[in-house]
Amino acid sequence: MAKNKKVTTSVKVIASILCILALIIGFVGAGFVYIYLNKAESDKFVSGDFEAHFMELGNQYTGDCIYIRSGDTDILIDAGSRENSADAIIEYVDQYVTDGVLEYVIATHADRDHIAAYEGIFEHYKVKTIIDFPLTNKTGDDETNILRTYYEYRDLEVKNGAVHYTALECYEESVEGAQRVYQISKSVEMEILYNYYYEHTSSDENNYSVCLMFNQGDNHYLFTGDLEEDGELELVNYYDGSSEERYSLPHCVLYKAGHHGSKTSTTAELMAQIQPEYVIVCCCAGTPEYTTIEENKFPTQTMIDNVAPYTDNVYIPSMLDEILGYNNSGEPNSWSVTSMNGNIIFACSFGVVNISFSNNDLKLKDTDWFKENRDMPVEWQLLLNNN
Repeated sequence: MAKNKKVTTSVKVIASILCILALIIGFVGAGFVYIYLNKAESDKFVSGDFEAHFMELGNQYTGDCIYIRSGDTDILIDAGSRENSADAIIEYVDQYVTDGVLEYVIATHADRDHIAAYEGIFEHYKVKTIIDFPLTNKTGDDETNILRTYYEYRDLEVKNGAVHYTALECYEESVEGAQRVYQISKSVEMEILYNYYYEHTSSDENNYSVCLMFNQGDNHYLFTGDLEEDGELELVNYYDGSSEERYSLPHCVLYKAGHHGSKTSTTAELMAQIQPEYVIVCCCAGTPEYTTIEENKFPTQTMIDNVAPYTDNVYIPSMLDEILGYNNSGEPNSWSVTSMNGNIIFACSFGVVNISFSNNDLKLKDTDWFKENRDMPVEWQLLLNNN
């Protein structure tokens, strides 16, 4: 009997040890599961892919057209610069949009160089959601015909099944279906920012621009259309950190330069707030399209100086090639452009940024155009000296 008691005791000890080991393994396993699940949750908005494609538009004019893709979502922001840009835009976008569907179309404001090609875009693609500017000053000038055409084809798209909201309706979520934040993929949000000029008149059409922030975890990408100085200051003042809704504008990995790199946008105040790492300027550098005054041609020295403290990663699709003709007053009225960086693709995949180009990878400061036409900011000069 004593022997059996000893065996029984040994079995109990072994069983106790096994129970303790099971508990330890259980706790450790649970810990790993907890860590894994929470890691998955924390990675929910930082994994995945985001791409922004800044296109050359097939003519000598400056304009905006940016194709965004993330997951299965395709977005087109603006469709400039002229009606015939539709061919260049469609040829480019069709490389990626194989089902003929754009989930979102964003028309930032009513200027020709942002909406002229929408007739062709709306005819070619099925669009699910259209978001555009709440206000415009346009009444009777030539560009009003462009605006009328935009409205006509936008409304036809709505008749065929698209939904339409203004940016103010989205921000306020004031009509059914309108959202301030759209989850465009598992990892990326498209946020409609508040703009004071969504609901207040401005003497400058550019200030009505729809403003967007794409959020990919801690990476933020800012698009402000042609927002001018007044609008940028209102943006900074509104997002002052005073509430959850009015959080401070974050550091932005990518910033699409306001108004094609004019001296009246990309202000020092906005740059100090967002401190961009990459800046894309949608313009044809050095053309006389808007002015013959060299210092006011896009991109301006003012814009360059305001960006320089934060980054030298500045890129531009096109630049002036040559002047082809002059009017009776001796001013250029015809010119050609050529690629600078060409089509520019900014991509962030699982936190890793990559930027590629159809022509060359030169930063603006390293181009011949810059060396001949602009002054090197002190910050960029220091970078060159250190290299």
